[in-house]
Amino acid sequence: MTSSTSTKAIPTPAILVFGKPTSPDAPQASWFRLEDRTAVVAAAQSLKFSVLEILTDAEKAVLAGVHEGVLKGNGRMIVGSVTPEVYKSIEDYAAISSTGSTDSKASVAQSASVISTSEQNVNISADKEAGSGPAGPAQAWEKLKPGDRVLAAYFNLEKEAEGWWPATVARVEKTQIVLNWPDAPHYPAIKRPPKHVAILHPDFLASGK
Repeated sequence: MTSSTSTKAIPTPAILVFGKPTSPDAPQASWFRLEDRTAVVAAAQSLKFSVLEILTDAEKAVLAGVHEGVLKGNGRMIVGSVTPEVYKSIEDYAAISSTGSTDSKASVAQSASVISTSEQNVNISADKEAGSGPAGPAQAWEKLKPGDRVLAAYFNLEKEAEGWWPATVARVEKTQIVLNWPDAPHYPAIKRPPKHVAILHPDFLASGK
């Protein structure tokens, strides 16, 4: 008997899609693979997103805090949400990309990397302070109600995480939260445990933006 093992290739970011087509307060950005470039560019144009080619190490550094997007079979795509800080670093880089200033590009890329690291440290500290007991963050998820907007983890068919996407709460069960994808209304509702659901800022929820 013979056996063989295959190593799955790690996807390489080739193009970055970014913009605020739905709301000035809802920045979005995701990267896509080279093989999807033509379809992604066409979809980005129709949805009023901007596009940035990922060719250099500096451009790869700007992807800090950005997750891979999802390209649908019908040419539609899902572009994830990013923080205002991450989005600003992308905008700054795109603004100077046409000037050819290597020093300026490197500075923006370095800032993006620092922002991503700082956000991770803040999240870790917040988790430690919140704890996991009855008075911890679990109470926040219990207060979710139908219609609330959240960010939910998205998994592909191989159960690999592919970023966090805007979702709407349909109902809250004992151990699961039932969600709908507003960017893909034809998709069936999904269930996620609280650990795979991120709660947005209260002002964001209240405004519905």
